Amino acid sequence: MSCKVEKIGTNKAKFIIEIDNAEFLKAEDKAFNKQKNRLSIPGFRKGKVTKEMAYKVYGRGAFLEDAINECINDTYYREIKDTNVKVLSQPKVDVVQVDLEKPFIYEAETAIVPEFEVAKYKGLECKKAKIEVTEEEINKKIEEEREKNARLVAVDRKSKNGDTVTIDFDGYVDGKQFKGGKAENYDLVLGTKSFIDNFEDQLVDKSAGDEVDVNVKFPDNYGEKTLAGKPALFKVKVNEVKEKQLPDVDDEFVSEISEFETLKDFKEDVKKKILEFKEEREKENCKSKLLDEVYKNTTIDLADEAINAEIDGIIDGYKQRLAYQGMDLPRYLDMIHKTEVDFRNEQKPLAEKRIKNGLILEKIAEDEKIEATDEMVDKELEKMAMSYGMDVEQFKKSYGKEEDRKRLKDDLLYPAVFDFIYNNAKIV
Repeated sequence: MSCKVEKIGTNKAKFIIEIDNAEFLKAEDKAFNKQKNRLSIPGFRKGKVTKEMAYKVYGRGAFLEDAINECINDTYYREIKDTNVKVLSQPKVDVVQVDLEKPFIYEAETAIVPEFEVAKYKGLECKKAKIEVTEEEINKKIEEEREKNARLVAVDRKSKNGDTVTIDFDGYVDGKQFKGGKAENYDLVLGTKSFIDNFEDQLVDKSAGDEVDVNVKFPDNYGEKTLAGKPALFKVKVNEVKEKQLPDVDDEFVSEISEFETLKDFKEDVKKKILEFKEEREKENCKSKLLDEVYKNTTIDLADEAINAEIDGIIDGYKQRLAYQGMDLPRYLDMIHKTEVDFRNEQKPLAEKRIKNGLILEKIAEDEKIEATDEMVDKELEKMAMSYGMDVEQFKKSYGKEEDRKRLKDDLLYPAVFDFIYNNAKIV
């Protein structure tokens, strides 16, 4: 086995990879075993046909493409690993030699990381915004706590926006009930526009016990295509009208929701937390500005293949997010009146920036011998445990294996480099 590298310009390379014939034959066996359950040959039960018989009936060439793909998939990244050439795109592969008794040889052309010098990243200057906490911001946070601790109380009056109505409803399209259009004792907050069209508006000024015919139209881009654009009738019964009652803001309220006994102490703590949040946010803003300056002054000659591969990744992300909303990319592009070519071109600046920033951060980490520290790992594990609502120490034990911690350290490498740039900057 061998792997030779030929540079093509500054940003592409061709790998000439030679694989022992014995290993290719193993890949051929592996490819055949994946296919044999689909083969039907008289005298053999399905899945029991031998490779020799299959080759006799269909010819070896019928299975060769799969064997080639299997061998390339098994060997490509392994063989290029020791070349220390970093690739940025999937390879364009050409098969040079396939023979029963000779080595398997193929060439793989791909975009690579070009040589480049990182612009100045130490001693940069960033002006921090003046950070203040207003009384309005403090009161807003306290109001959020009131909202969290609000009670819904049944009232004997007609409904209004802001009330919660408990309803039974049954939906009809073209005179027939439709799937998902029925519920009992459903709590709906009026005025939130969480239901389609003007559904909620038609439940304002109603009392418990009222039965209402609600007429609406499903949006043209509704996720369920059989309902999109169609008028619907919902037969609704109002079971209860409830209003939100907020607690008074006093020492008693504070002692119930926090470790503080007085409103004054609670307000001081709220102010402190807002200040910490703003300072951390401003610090992150500074880090982004500093990296932007390095990015702006660093020249990296990227191959089109590398940029296109990154654009593919960006668009795949769009597709996944759209799928969660019951939509696909062609329909989304139709809605925003863009072609796929236009949409791809729009992603190009972001794709270039993502690749270049990643390369810049990796180069600085390499030059400065930066690694994420155990302290950073522990801090990240604490954040993760809190987000999952788990005990911190118990969660840390689940990351007790060295490979798990190493993987997390790799994920934290970029933040470590951000910190390095920030700590070596002039913050004014």
